Amino acid sequence: MTGSKISAVGDPPGRLPSLERLLRPAWSLRVGDSQSSAGAERGVVCRQGEGSPIWLKNGSWQLFARAAGENDVGRGETLASFQRPDGTEVHAIVDGATGNVVVPFSFEEAYTAYVSESWREGRPRRGLSARQLAAFYRAKALVPRRLQLMARRRLIQRQGLPDFPSWPSDTSVSSLVRFYAACQLRAAGRRDETFLWFWPEGYHAGVILTHDVENETGIRLALELADVEEQHGFRSSFNFGAWYDIDPGILRELADRGFEIGMHGLTHDRELFASREGFEERLPQLAALASRLGAVGFRSPATHRVFDWLSELPVEYDCTIPNSDPYEPQPGGCCSLWPFFIGDVVELPYTLPQDHTMITLLGHRSPALWLEQARLIENEYGLIQCVSHPDIGYLGDRDNRTIYDEFLRGLKERTKLWRALPREVASWWRQRSEADLEGMDLRFGTVRLGSDAEFASFEPPA
Repeated sequence: MTGSKISAVGDPPGRLPSLERLLRPAWSLRVGDSQSSAGAERGVVCRQGEGSPIWLKNGSWQLFARAAGENDVGRGETLASFQRPDGTEVHAIVDGATGNVVVPFSFEEAYTAYVSESWREGRPRRGLSARQLAAFYRAKALVPRRLQLMARRRLIQRQGLPDFPSWPSDTSVSSLVRFYAACQLRAAGRRDETFLWFWPEGYHAGVILTHDVENETGIRLALELADVEEQHGFRSSFNFGAWYDIDPGILRELADRGFEIGMHGLTHDRELFASREGFEERLPQLAALASRLGAVGFRSPATHRVFDWLSELPVEYDCTIPNSDPYEPQPGGCCSLWPFFIGDVVELPYTLPQDHTMITLLGHRSPALWLEQARLIENEYGLIQCVSHPDIGYLGDRDNRTIYDEFLRGLKERTKLWRALPREVASWWRQRSEADLEGMDLRFGTVRLGSDAEFASFEPPA
């Protein structure tokens, strides 16, 4: 493929652009953010605007990027229209003279704004400030859990849900990649093409079960939760922290039974990401904990994070960033239902509401919300990741574990789901991103233009 390239999120130069790394098209077409629309080689031309990013809306879909002016795009057949905050519109067009598709923003900038959560720059602050979080963690040990939950529920009622990202799941990245694929097909003059399918063996979606162990009681109850999962043919990952004593016998038993051991940090607070100096001081301790546990994956306590620093973690994958979660101390979301890369670290976003959110805070007494979201994610061919806890107050309570058992019963009926461990998904995503598409025995799906030719659709391998 020729043309100007913008490196994938956090990646060194020379790798595929982020959206191309996600889609892995089997055809070659020029896509560039600084290409002239002149020339014999047809392609997709991105007209990145000047100044600060703004929100551009296309129906219910919205993206955050620097928008070009209408005069910068040119004239031609309108492929899609985007409304600016001031109500004016800018268009993506098909240039009749060259056949190029010209887009009024950078695909790479829009994608990066989603997954890095830099879209928050264009939204009112939600959640506690750094100073308020520090005060919260100082006082947390002194406040009974019952009062903590009362305060959380009142805060939820007062704040309501944000208008972005959508909850319980957001499909903005799906819309972006479908539009990206449609632009490529229109520029190439094709109605359909093939691409390296998202999942091995033609599965429609991936599913991983992950658990964060919060205390010593949770360590013991981890084995009971593992029993429930085994009964339904699942294996999961248990993430352990360094703020309690871990029974090595339980770790060995889980590993021998095919479960994965992950890492949940050094202390259950935001200290790892509170300052750059503190982060660098703790990296050797994290590496030592990973070695002791035999862990290749990490989830930050309470999902605290600084996006750029995640690439420096001593792990192969991270699963801290939500697709959409307004209920955590650091609310937000990457809007992606697929894994992505932060440097060399594979990010596995969690895509279902956490057990604490769904059961404890919102009071759901059935797995209906989990199962409905799993169905929607499978229809988008994404990654289903459920985050739960084996501790008392979570799935350690019999009634809550019954809800989880019902969830697994419903999930195992979906035969097109790849039941995998997080480390297996991370390994697959790495292999898929680096695969040579020629001369290999790979499964290819089809990307096809819809009747309106604005968004493409995905079809799994036959």
